[in-house]
Order: sequence, then structure tokens, then C-alpha cells
Amino acid sequence: MGRRRSTVLMNLQLNDPSLPGPGEMVTEGGSSGHSATSPQPISASPLLTGGDPHHNRAPSLGELHQELEAEQEAQVNRLLQMIRQQQLQLQQLQAAQGQSQTSVAAEDATPTSERSSSMVLPNVPTQPPFPAPSTSVPRSPVLSHPRSSFDMARDALHRRSRTPSRGAPSPRLRSTSISAESGEPLLSGVRDESAYYQAETQSLVRENQMLRHRIRELERQLGEAHAGASLTREPAHHSHLTQSTSVSEEDAAAGSSSAVPATAAASTNTAQPVAASEIIKDDNTTLLLERHPHTGTETSSRNSEVIHAGLYYGPGSLKTRLCIRGREALYSFCARYGVPHARVGKWVVAQDEAQVEALRGIHGTCSTELGVPTRWVSRSEARRLEPSVQALGGVLESPETGIVDSHALMTALLGQFEDGGGVLAVNSAVVGVEALGSTPGASGWRITVRDAATGSESSITASTIINSAGLAAADIHNMIAPPDKRLRLYYAKGNYFSYGSPAPKVRRLVYPVTAPGAGGLGTHLTLDLAGRMRFGPDVEWVESPTDLAVNAARLPAAVAEIKKYLPSVDARALTPDYAGIRPKLSPAGAVATGGGGFVDFYIRKEDGFEGWVNLLGIESPGLTSCLAIGEMVRDMLYGSGKVEGSAALGR
Repeated sequence: MGRRRSTVLMNLQLNDPSLPGPGEMVTEGGSSGHSATSPQPISASPLLTGGDPHHNRAPSLGELHQELEAEQEAQVNRLLQMIRQQQLQLQQLQAAQGQSQTSVAAEDATPTSERSSSMVLPNVPTQPPFPAPSTSVPRSPVLSHPRSSFDMARDALHRRSRTPSRGAPSPRLRSTSISAESGEPLLSGVRDESAYYQAETQSLVRENQMLRHRIRELERQLGEAHAGASLTREPAHHSHLTQSTSVSEEDAAAGSSSAVPATAAASTNTAQPVAASEIIKDDNTTLLLERHPHTGTETSSRNSEVIHAGLYYGPGSLKTRLCIRGREALYSFCARYGVPHARVGKWVVAQDEAQVEALRGIHGTCSTELGVPTRWVSRSEARRLEPSVQALGGVLESPETGIVDSHALMTALLGQFEDGGGVLAVNSAVVGVEALGSTPGASGWRITVRDAATGSESSITASTIINSAGLAAADIHNMIAPPDKRLRLYYAKGNYFSYGSPAPKVRRLVYPVTAPGAGGLGTHLTLDLAGRMRFGPDVEWVESPTDLAVNAARLPAAVAEIKKYLPSVDARALTPDYAGIRPKLSPAGAVATGGGGFVDFYIRKEDGFEGWVNLLGIESPGLTSCLAIGEMVRDMLYGSGKVEGSAALGR
């Protein structure tokens, strides 16, 4: 009986005959030849509809890979339900023959649904195996079952702590067998059919792994092909990239505690607070705890997607040092791995003499102390290049500023993290942290996690802990710190507005001069990778980090600010787009000049504790700095020399 070929696989045309077991990728008797045609968009994909409308582009290889995995997981779900139905039939037949005491796979006491596979089965057999077409499909389905992503991640850590080799990828499903004590001929047909569906499941898993390997190779080749180009673009279609991995072999009861030689990173974002792929150490395993169903759904994906040059934060600050190092590393990473980006440049425009003086200070600092390229743009050149932009005082250009597809970046970083042996547990909110040992943390850290789907709690013991939880970082900090060291974050919401008119047309980013003491850089003009304009963010102080609805009442004020540098903007073409939250340690200024109490990143290996690295107030330029932050945290934990971080809190 031939297996149906994935429609996404036919679109991808990635069935490379050089890969192991190519026959598993096609229907029996089908062609396995390689096609040279480009991947085609999948318009009906639930992953490419709805959601955030502000990154529209054609699906990348990562998106197509994700779509394939979603389809395969739905197929796996269907097959596993068939297996369960076969098992129920077995049990009914056994009961009818007087064998009510015999269960399927009676060699142990594990429940049937848990023995069948590490992919969890729903408790109700009639639950539809496929999601509704209108919903987005996560890479790892969240089903109503106590078997949480955290439990599966913990089991993966157990296996890796017992196994020296971490090079080969772990299968998403463990191999299974279905057996019965009875040898009745009446049951043999049912067992054979169950074994077939079981083999189907394993074939899908192997196909998934091979396709992932193939796409990684294609991404590497694309990165090499574009290494010499300063611009990597894709046509405009929605990007909605999410990834997660759940690996499991044996079940662990909820509420139990497990000890493994691991680094635990509490995070709500992948790229913005810390590039977790930089932290992995060869003799250790890193567990990334994500409280949401997907990574990067907070500050990482709700920002201007700008690669900053490092103009604003003053010499000697962590923001400046990490932004400059991170910018260089990020451009290299994007070119190598084919992450869409563009070095479009930025103009900072002054409208009066006071603002010109502020630009002179930035230009002088960049030239003499930071080594960041900037240059003055003459009036005639400004009129020629951007006739719609108004700069009554002057224009300072930053040629190193760029833009990046943050979703594609996070997918690439997560792929590196997983390929390096890291384990992700989604829907895993940290609710308790206990430092073990006479010196806190000397004997490890017991971390309690609540599963978002079931409410059950589990715990794991790690040798080190990294608090990179973004908007929730203060909550994690307060679970560990003594009462006199506890703190709160201040939430600066930024509202963004999209622009639906073809005129005026601007080809680079345009920023106003930042007002002294402002909580942001000003309502600026940014571009997406298709060249469409959007404006924002403003600064709206809110009480809750979940207040992500765009405040349309702030549009008139935004229009007034935009018209100062783009007088011909059509206010009727501006519509609310999206909003993001910046976690701040104080309601202070965003830049190091002009007063207002500038507050730097807080990154520190905390005194009085063993193995705790704390990251607080990681806002802009956190996306630009992500790789450099990851390097810094790695060196703090594993470097041979002392790494100078932030001053202790309260000093």
C-alpha cells in the first residue's frame, strides 16, 4: 500500500536522491528525480494567513519546512489515533474472549496512550485529527494531555546526560511496539494493521528529519551564494515563523524532580534577550523554557526590525559595546544563513539649531570614540536623494543601519540552538526557583514549571540558570533575590502605524532627533523588506505587559510628529498596525545624551550566588545585540577570565 506524497514536499521539490532512504519520500513506483524549479508559495497554508500583517513576503525555505512539518504532524496525529482505535478494538476483543485482565503491551504498567508514542494522544478518541482550516498550526501540537512539552524536554535532557554523543538529531517519536499476551488468530489482523500504522508514523518521522537536514543544507548554500551581497530580499508575503521541538522517550510523573547537567534559560523570546545558540557548551545541555506556545512572540517580534549602528548610547555603555559587536555579527550571520536583511542606511534629521547641535555631538562621539561611520548629507544631496524628506537644520547619515526579518532570524537562531543540542520546552511558565547548597546555587537550581495547557507542575534541577525572560525577567529575578533586592519593570508600549499610499516614496530609514529624556528614539519611518513604510513607535506607559492593542487614539499625535520630517504624508493612508512593549528598569531616557536618566542593559553574573546570570531591561538595541549578548553570557558562565558586566543593582 503506497503512502500519499506530501503536497508540500511536491512544492518543495527537495527529494534529493543523495539523501538516505529516498524511497521513503515518494509513493511506491513514483519518481524521485530532483527538480530545479524554485519553491512555490502555498497560498492555502494556515501558517501564511491571519496573524501579524506587518511582515508580508513570500514563504522562505524555513516557512515551507514548517508547513511541511505541520502537515506531517497532522498525519502523525491521524495515524496515532488509528493506532489507539486499534488498541481499543484489541481490548474489546480480549474482553469478549474473557481476557479482561490482559492489556496491550502488558510487559509494563505504562498507560497505552503513553507507550504508543511520545506524541501525545487525546483522551477522547473522537477528537478530529486535523485542526480547523482557519487556525494556525503550531509545529508541535498542544493536546489535552498531561504529557507537556516540559516533560518531554526533561526526558530529552535525561537521555543526553546518559549519552556521550550529542551529534545526531534525536527523533521526535521513540520507536514503539504493540503486542498482546494472547496469540489468538482472531487478533492477528488487528495487530498487523496497528503495526502498519506504527511503521507509517516512524517513516514520517524519518522523512521529517531528512527534509530538515536537506533544508539546512539549502539554507547554507543560499547563505554562501549571498555572502558577497549587501542585500538579501524575498518577495512580499506574510512571514509567521514559529518553531519548537519536543523530544521524549520515557514518561515522568507531574510534580517530580529530575536532575541533569544542564543550563536552564528562562525566556519569553529567542533573539531579543539572548541568542541561546551562543550559550551551548559541548559538555553541557541547555534547556530553553518558553512560557508561550511559540518563541519570540513578545519584544523580539514586536519592534522596528532595525539593525542599529550604535549611535545613541554613549561610550562605555553595554548598549554601545554590544550593539556594535552585535551588528557586525548579525550581518555576518544573516549573510551566512540566508536570513532576509538589507543595509538600507538611516538619516537622522534636524529641524532647528538645537537639534543640529545634538547631531554634532553624536557625529563627534561616533568618529572619535566609537568608530561608527556617520556622515553629513548636504542640502542639495538630500533634496536629490529624498525630495519628500524635510530637514530644515541638517541630515546625519548612518550607512551601517539596516533592517532584518526578525521572524526568519529567530527561526535561524532556534535551528542553530537545536542543532547544537539545545532543548526547547514551550508552554512552560517558570513559577518557582530554588537555589540549592550552602552557597546559593552551589548544588544547582531547582526550577518549577507550570504547563500552560494542563496546569500541572514539574521541576528540574540545573547546574546554572540564565534569566533572559524579557517582559517577565523581573518576576524571575524576584523569585531568587532577597526582598531588599527585588524590583519592578516599567512598560513602554510603542504603537506602530502602517502606510497604504504609494506616495511619498522614501528609500531609507528616517529618524527625528531624539527629544531629551524621551523613552524612545521618536516616531520614525522604517521600511520592511518589500520597501513599504511604517511609522513608530511612540511611547505610551502602560501597567501591563499584555496591553498589546494598538491605541488608535494616538494616531493624531503620531501624524503631527511624522509631518515634521515628511510633510506630504497622507494621514488618511495611516492605519493602526501593531504594538510592542519595551521592558525598562526605570521610566527614563532611551539615549545617553540630553539628560533624562539613561539606563543601560543589566547583564551580570550575580554576586553571592553560583551559576546565575541575570539579564534585565533588555530592550532596544537588544535585537541587534542578540549574538553579542549570547557571547557575553557564555563567557560569564564558561570563560577562563572575568567578564565585566553591569554594576550590582542598588549601586
